[in-house]
Amino acid sequence: MASATRTRTHTAAALLLYALTFRLLTRASSTAVTVSPPPAAAAAAEAHALLRWKSTLPRSSFTSDPLSSWSPATPACTTWAGVACGEDGRVAEVALPGAGIAGTLAALDLAALPALAGLNLSGNRLAGAIPASVSGLASLVSLDLSGNALTGGIPGAALAALPALRVLVLRNNSLGGAIPASLGGLRTLERLDLQATGLVSTLPPEMGGMASLSFLDLSRNNLSGGLPPSFAGMSKMKELYLSRNRLSGTIPPEIFKSWPDLTLLYLHYNSFTGTIPAEIGEAKKLRRLSLLSNNLTGVIPKEISGLPSLQMLHLGKNCLTGPIAPSLGNLTQLVILVLSFNNLTGMVPAEIGSLTALQELDLISNQLEGELPPTVSLLKVLSYLSLASNNFVGTVPNFASQQLVYAELNGNKFSGGFPLSFCQSTSLEILDLSGNQLSGQLPSCIWDLQDLMFMDLSNNALSGDVLASANSNLSLESLHLANNRFTGGFPSIIQYLKMLSVLDLGGNNFSGAIPSWIGSRLPLLRFLRLRSNMFNGSIPLQLLQLSHLQLLDLASNNFEGHIPCGLTNLTSMIRPQTEFNMRSTVHHQILYLEADFYYANRVDVNWKMQTYEFQGAIALMTGLDLSGNSINGEIPTELTNLQGLRFLNLSRNHLSGTIPANIGDLKLLESLDLSWNELSGHIPSGFSALVSLSSLNLSNNMLSGEIPTGNQLDILTDPSIYSNNFGLCGFAMSISCSTGSSIQPLDPNKEFEGVYVYYSIIAGVVFGMWLWFGSLVFFAPWRISFFYYVDFTQRKLMR
Repeated sequence: MASATRTRTHTAAALLLYALTFRLLTRASSTAVTVSPPPAAAAAAEAHALLRWKSTLPRSSFTSDPLSSWSPATPACTTWAGVACGEDGRVAEVALPGAGIAGTLAALDLAALPALAGLNLSGNRLAGAIPASVSGLASLVSLDLSGNALTGGIPGAALAALPALRVLVLRNNSLGGAIPASLGGLRTLERLDLQATGLVSTLPPEMGGMASLSFLDLSRNNLSGGLPPSFAGMSKMKELYLSRNRLSGTIPPEIFKSWPDLTLLYLHYNSFTGTIPAEIGEAKKLRRLSLLSNNLTGVIPKEISGLPSLQMLHLGKNCLTGPIAPSLGNLTQLVILVLSFNNLTGMVPAEIGSLTALQELDLISNQLEGELPPTVSLLKVLSYLSLASNNFVGTVPNFASQQLVYAELNGNKFSGGFPLSFCQSTSLEILDLSGNQLSGQLPSCIWDLQDLMFMDLSNNALSGDVLASANSNLSLESLHLANNRFTGGFPSIIQYLKMLSVLDLGGNNFSGAIPSWIGSRLPLLRFLRLRSNMFNGSIPLQLLQLSHLQLLDLASNNFEGHIPCGLTNLTSMIRPQTEFNMRSTVHHQILYLEADFYYANRVDVNWKMQTYEFQGAIALMTGLDLSGNSINGEIPTELTNLQGLRFLNLSRNHLSGTIPANIGDLKLLESLDLSWNELSGHIPSGFSALVSLSSLNLSNNMLSGEIPTGNQLDILTDPSIYSNNFGLCGFAMSISCSTGSSIQPLDPNKEFEGVYVYYSIIAGVVFGMWLWFGSLVFFAPWRISFFYYVDFTQRKLMR
């Protein structure tokens, strides 16, 4: 399955609220303390402190010279970029986010800025520690140093000395260390963001004393231990992010009783255990709940159905059991429902159709069964559907959503014809119906889906010709039709799929020749798998125009003729592939979240005499398989220029001549099979240069001479590798070669005398059996005597 990876972003409304709040707080700070206008010396001291800090910053870091306006000749309050003053004329705010500033804060004399209420240096390249002198900023309301390279830990004592602090944002730094327990003394703090700061500690129980805190983000750290029950003291909590840590233990039920304003709870990618507390039903304002990838057990509490504002319920990758409760249909505001990778059983309730706002439904990898209810047709805004790897049966119901982008129903037992409703899903980009029991003909309307990028219909019982369409898809990148019952010639519709990079037609009943247009119409093709069909004719030269081709599998067909010249045109086979992954990506927005749904390509590869499914890392695979055909002639020497090959299989053909002497140039080759051909001569000494080789088969040829040794050949000592080559000798064959003399190749006639003897014996046995059966058929007395003897023996045994 292609799991969906989402990047959390705050809503525009939340950001706007934060900005307005910050401005109000800054203004309040600058006007709350009544002081007499500062003397000129005080204003000069503030300007001098900022200029002195500027002088320590490397000028090369200024992308657009943001501090060029900072000059002793101009007033700081009115002309300096990023500097704002209060009504009393004192510096109240320094805001230079994303200004490209490097250097440190060590030279910034914060004591000279006593009226500073806001300091925002986020998104720069500042390094070093947060200075302890920050404790002197008694008027500081908001401190944002996020997105830098700060180190040295969080100065807890200094920050705890800030009585007016309401916003503290240090995210995306390399601070490290522990969360200071002294932060619990910040009674006025409303927003604390320490995401991705390298924290390594437990959660201090003292943090429960932050009674004004409504936003807490500690995600993407290395925090461990449990979630302290004392956190229930954060009675104004609205949004809590603790995801991607190593937290464990149970989820304290007290928090749901004490946080009546909770709207968002993200605890995903931790190690929480136990059950989901039933008290969660008391968080009536909860809108988003993510418990993904923990070790939670038990059933989904029915109390969740009583959360009227819930928009996202993400419980995937746990150990939850039991059925999907029909009462979940009460969550009429639900937009995202993810219950994947659990042990849920039973049927999908018909009440699922009540979730008319649902955009994402993910039930992959459970033990759900039965037919899908027809009410799913009511989910008219559904964009992401994943029901894969369950035990669903019956026909695929009508998914009427025009917004459907991703449909993954593979690995079930769906039957009937291809669901025509998918032809109406004009936004569809990824469709996977593989591994079901679908039958009948593939409708031509599927090619009308202009946005479709990935389609996998393999391992079904679809049949007939693959029909063309008047329209041509311009987006399809991967097409998998393997292991069905398709017939006819090479599908003509494929010539219009110009973006195609993966084509798998293996395991069908296609016949005829490969069309000549394949080289010009599919310029981006990387993986071509046509094995186990009835294609015939010669291998077309036009295949060599596919310069991106890195895997060509034509095995088990009826191809004949020579291996074509010009293999060096397959430039992607000449060099090793370095791209690790190859996947289709769907960019989508659900619930104000930017979501990227990834679907990794998978291709079956006959690798080292086994069939493996390569997924994800398939982009690293480079290979050539022409086995099981009637190809003749010699192995082209230029084949050894394909130095990116990881496997080469030319077995079960009629190849003759010698093995190319420079076979050792294929340094990356891990699997080589040249068995069941008519190759002769010595095994080249270059075999010892195949340092990656782990699978080798040279059996059933006419090879002779001494088997070379060295590197991998010293490990590949199974005699079957070289069997039925009657002129071979050496360590692997336990046949010593004559010392001091070279072994001459055996005469082919003498070499196969043993084989002729075996054939003669087999022919004699077959002739004798036919003679015996013929006597029974044509001579009635013998036939009667034989059956009399059989009856007599049967009666004797039954006694």
